[in-house]
Amino acid sequence: MPQKLETLQTYFEDIWVKGDLTAIPRVMAPDARTRGIMGDMPFDADDFTELVSMVRELLGPIQVSYPIVVEQDDWLSALVEIKSQSAETGAPVHVFNQIIARFEGGQMVQINSGVDSLSLFEQLGLLPEDAMAIMLSGNRLN
Repeated sequence: MPQKLETLQTYFEDIWVKGDLTAIPRVMAPDARTRGIMGDMPFDADDFTELVSMVRELLGPIQVSYPIVVEQDDWLSALVEIKSQSAETGAPVHVFNQIIARFEGGQMVQINSGVDSLSLFEQLGLLPEDAMAIMLSGNRLN
């Protein structure tokens, strides 16, 4: 298995699935930055640690698969399928994340994440089920 994919799997399996925040330095360089999780706001390792903890509190057990993975030079791109359930209601949760990461020395130094946050929060019951359709029609969520 290519090393970049192994690193990405460790990122998801150890950090997101198992909640092992001590794995962060193994997969992310000390100066690594991630974008896209909350718009264009960059996250450093401390911010990322808080984010993982908050998201994991919302979800039950997490399963991750990688239907598409492409590597080129220092870059890896992957479509990541995430399945879980709401920790509050037990309702199923199924979202996709598009990751594009740049690697140096076996660690990720730049992570661009395009997770479907709107769908995630709809499935968690934190947004109306048809939030996207409501907003596309020009209406506001109240």
